[in-house]
Amino acid sequence: MLPERARFSTFREEFARLNLALDVIDHSGGRPRIDVTYLPLGAVGVCSIVTTPVEFIRHIHYLKDSQDQFGLNVVEAGPVKFANADQEHVYDAGSACLVDRGRPLRVFGPRGGRVRFVTVQAAALKSLVAQPEDLSGRPVRPGPALRLLDRYLRSLASFKESPSSKLASTIGVHLLDLVAATLGPSAEAANIVTERGVKAARLQAILAEVARRFSDPNFDLDNVARALGMSRRYVQKLLEGTGKSFTEHLAGCRLERAFAMLTDPHHLHLAIIDIAFAVGFGDVSHFNRMFRRHFGETPSGVRAASTMREQK
Repeated sequence: MLPERARFSTFREEFARLNLALDVIDHSGGRPRIDVTYLPLGAVGVCSIVTTPVEFIRHIHYLKDSQDQFGLNVVEAGPVKFANADQEHVYDAGSACLVDRGRPLRVFGPRGGRVRFVTVQAAALKSLVAQPEDLSGRPVRPGPALRLLDRYLRSLASFKESPSSKLASTIGVHLLDLVAATLGPSAEAANIVTERGVKAARLQAILAEVARRFSDPNFDLDNVARALGMSRRYVQKLLEGTGKSFTEHLAGCRLERAFAMLTDPHHLHLAIIDIAFAVGFGDVSHFNRMFRRHFGETPSGVRAASTMREQK
């Protein structure tokens, strides 16, 4: 590992200037820290940057090597100042802006910052959004599409390794559609964007909400619809495309968690009824029947087999 004093200069010279076509200026008082994660998704890229006070600058002499791309930036911790396309604005957490990566750029977080952004090819975006260059450097209008994009970007953090090329390409298309939906698609592209990327992101949001709240015994379909601003029928319709109902998805999350707890030595002190209640079941007999139907074994049998393996 590089010594601490050499890390910033190495990042600036060998990564920022060569790969991002950006110069970097430290404003941390000599103790800079920059954490970058990047996920390539076909023609789309997703990047997350967490920094101490720092300034990123794309001077005009870098533009000859820059790609014809746009970047939609979502600020997670600010304030962060973006200057691009003759516009300059300060953005707080939850706000967003579009950047034309073919023009000079300055980004400054005086107190550090955290920004998540998605880059898309200019030609691809222009096929869905009329004259996106006119939106560059300006704040993006907040609304459901931006919240949907933000949730989708956050969900990608769950990848432990890079997705397959086929899955990466599919996710890339979904993100392109979500960027277009956030900016405002053209009349010709509105239906494509809605039926493709937006629908996929809404389904992902539903499944994420189920995965987050399944242990609540009172959690139901109405809770999901209300939390995500969708109608009950629309939630059901999206879930139909997965081949499972809301009830089946909810039971699946609860049963998988119960299985994990039954096979974890750290939960040996819990009775099976306690585990059933902990994952959201209100009746232990119902839990036992569902568990056996799902795994082909009783909860007590699974726990006994796991304990025997631990003792060998």
